[in-house]
Amino acid sequence: MNKIRIMSTVAMAVMLPMLIYYPFEALSWNLELSFLDPGKWTRRDSWVDPNAQIATATRVVFFITWLIPTVFGALGYFVGFSTLFLVRRGVVFDQRVARRLRAMGVLIFLSCTASLLAGAVSPMIRSWHNADGPLPLRFWYDSGNIGMAFCGLAFLFLGLVMREAIYIARENEEFI
Repeated sequence: MNKIRIMSTVAMAVMLPMLIYYPFEALSWNLELSFLDPGKWTRRDSWVDPNAQIATATRVVFFITWLIPTVFGALGYFVGFSTLFLVRRGVVFDQRVARRLRAMGVLIFLSCTASLLAGAVSPMIRSWHNADGPLPLRFWYDSGNIGMAFCGLAFLFLGLVMREAIYIARENEEFI
């Protein structure tokens, strides 16, 4: 149990800066592009007509579109950190850990999927005010997001298997 405590402590130390860095990094470019530097939207951008007047509502839609995956991702990090905290305290084969693993898996999957969808609609949102009309949806696939979505599903399934294993173990204890 001591090795588990040490490993979870090291993992928490590694994850702690990410609890701050991930939302900061994800929000900084989005805030700058959406609100802090209004001219950046049309400067040297192949999607946006340089003479387009971008409405505030369009900027809000774009910001929220990219805020959704950021919120899911940050929540996933917090759930992962709380899971490590439980494991560090010696809570290993427990329904709380299984629940958190499932929640973390769902949040990671939602974050990565929402990020892929945000990337697909971004050119359309940013080009709403072009004289030629908006660009169509752009379906692109980022192998990093797809890989992380599968990792999220793996955590979800691991949590489901752990829940069932704990249930079967408790049922067997009661039988004997």
